[in-house]
Amino acid sequence: MKTATIAITEKGAETALKIASATGADLHLWRECLNGKALAGIGDKAVTFKGLSAHVSRIFHEYEGLIFVMSLGIVNRVIAPMIKSKYTDPAVVCHDEVGRFVISVLSGHEGGANGLAFNVSSVTGAEPVVTTATEANRLYTCGVGCRRGARAGEIINAIKEACKMAGISVDEIRCLASAWVKSDEPGLLEAAGKLGLYLRFIPEWMIRDYYEKNPLSERSEFVHESIGVYGVSEPCAMVSGRNTAPVLRKTGFGGITVAIAREQLFRDLINMEVKKTGELEGRILLLGGTTEATEVAGELAEEGKEFFITTATEYGRDLFAERFGSRVIRERFSEESLRKFIGEKGIETVIDCTHPYAELITGLAKRVCEAEGIEYISGMRDLEQMVTIDYERIRTVASVEDGAKEIMALGIKRPLFTTGSKDLGFTNILKGRDVFVRVLPYEDSVRACLGAGVRRQQIIAMQGPFSAELNIALIRQYDIDCLVTKRTGSAGGFYEKIEAARECGIWVVVVENSKVTEMR
Repeated sequence: MKTATIAITEKGAETALKIASATGADLHLWRECLNGKALAGIGDKAVTFKGLSAHVSRIFHEYEGLIFVMSLGIVNRVIAPMIKSKYTDPAVVCHDEVGRFVISVLSGHEGGANGLAFNVSSVTGAEPVVTTATEANRLYTCGVGCRRGARAGEIINAIKEACKMAGISVDEIRCLASAWVKSDEPGLLEAAGKLGLYLRFIPEWMIRDYYEKNPLSERSEFVHESIGVYGVSEPCAMVSGRNTAPVLRKTGFGGITVAIAREQLFRDLINMEVKKTGELEGRILLLGGTTEATEVAGELAEEGKEFFITTATEYGRDLFAERFGSRVIRERFSEESLRKFIGEKGIETVIDCTHPYAELITGLAKRVCEAEGIEYISGMRDLEQMVTIDYERIRTVASVEDGAKEIMALGIKRPLFTTGSKDLGFTNILKGRDVFVRVLPYEDSVRACLGAGVRRQQIIAMQGPFSAELNIALIRQYDIDCLVTKRTGSAGGFYEKIEAARECGIWVVVVENSKVTEMR
């Protein structure tokens, strides 16, 4: 793209010079700018002009892209007479003098102004302001780190897998982001192009600033020794959006790391996923499985609403039946059976309070609700606000099976898995080790463990809640040297496990997500 960078003040000219130098754009400066000491000697590098409006009218169609370093109001007034069509007008972006924002002003999609804004942001660190509806409605940012020479196909597969783990589609990502040192990485550039996503490179100073402001964030000494900062994917995902919270923390995929963050925006306030129960009308189906489900069901009961609460497990049925009696349904829904239940019971609203890891039932419920034309409301536990744990003996993996491989690599001998009775494939990987499993005290749970080859004396069948003290006692009693857990948040006893592991000085393997096919 043939591009010009235009400035009319000394400060603006300094910024424009940096942009032009990094992007190869032509530099256009108002003559009076050259009087400042900071710009001495660059007159021969710039095209100078006396009047801005007249100059812009001359060059408007000579360039494919125009980068104005000045106020948006000036830009609007100057370009207004030349605007004809988004199919023929050049891409126009506006960058403030100090590098706070870079705004896609004209020809965002067709002319490439959106992409140009992201390119300029990679130079100055300014936040790209892209207001086209397609991009504005995408709330997720994806940070990517990769080894030198990684192929585009590998990167694409890693991003797609990360999106599955985060419970989103690639189409929900607003942009990819990586570190400044990856700006010439062919595979990454190709991957972004094939996925149709904008790619932003985060300057070194912004990543350093992220770690200064987030001292508990996970750090890699290896990465620090290589490029001078402690990480790539996670800080890049976080700083490339506004008011971001982590959805998927740094996760490795064979030499490629991916992290995903979600922006918390005003729209969330006016279009809350979980409405107050008093606003709901008609018969309600509450997909249960967490403590949040109990709270929502209690509110529905207090409001006198007609509802059913479902669970797929014996434990869930017993828990809910104590308070909600005959309204409790034990059912492991298929798409067909859920559709039938909704039709027979006259359900008008489905509230999904299943566990965040129970991806199958969530996707199934969304599809059925859309097909039946009824409202789907997510009341799932929010994992996005979890704090980073300051403990050096933590490893994060993408699945329980990956956790088993990490245990092998670390030389761990007596791990305790607290990941449930449905994900027991790890036992094949850990043959020869003393593997302990903590599950609910139900026959089907114990039977599943025995069927997977776990010895009866190594099955801890207990019902929580589990305090840090109880976890510590179990660790010491069974001489455990590693805890394996999902990142379930405070409601799932996650932090009590971390506290116990830290007290005992043992490893913790955290499964960020898992393709669990049950609804708890």
